[in-house]
Amino acid sequence: MKRILSILTLITTVVGCGQHDNSRNLTEIQTDEKFEIIYKPDSSAFSGNSLKIITVEPNFEPSKKQQQAIMNYLITKYPFNEINSTLTKAVEFIDCGENFESVTCNLCGHNIEMEAWQEAMDKAFQNNFSDLTFITPCCHEKANLNDLKYTKPSGFAKYRIEMLSPEFLNVENNDLTQNIKAILGKDIRLIWAHY
Repeated sequence: MKRILSILTLITTVVGCGQHDNSRNLTEIQTDEKFEIIYKPDSSAFSGNSLKIITVEPNFEPSKKQQQAIMNYLITKYPFNEINSTLTKAVEFIDCGENFESVTCNLCGHNIEMEAWQEAMDKAFQNNFSDLTFITPCCHEKANLNDLKYTKPSGFAKYRIEMLSPEFLNVENNDLTQNIKAILGKDIRLIWAHY
């Protein structure tokens, strides 16, 4: 019995020594425009792919406690990925990079020509995306840029979480979405980006 306890103690000691204190890889940056929490493990590398997580409500601002809770959760699940939590002063367009294909009207289902969409985006940008409404060129109805169907998904937000080089299946097959929704108390949108 003593021998088994000694072996278990040795295993626990070795495993404990192999673990890293991830908190030392956390950096907080505060400016007039944004607040960031950045986790950068020593072994992180960027493959050109990232997962951005935003709330469906563009103006939502999580508390610092919520931001820290999300970072702690993600660092535990993905200790080898660089993770950024960013809260900006103004709403921003959170894009999917080279994955962007098209924009479809959420009201009538017709494709929106890039020129018309870009014109609506330029107009909204002039007001820091504080007003995302516009008249659709297809059905001539009042719509919201955030509600359009983006292929691949994109959206607008003040708050975003970005994880660099995540494994797609690993993210899709776990309870990440439900846990982040629970921490924020809001519905979220996953944006797979490639640059």
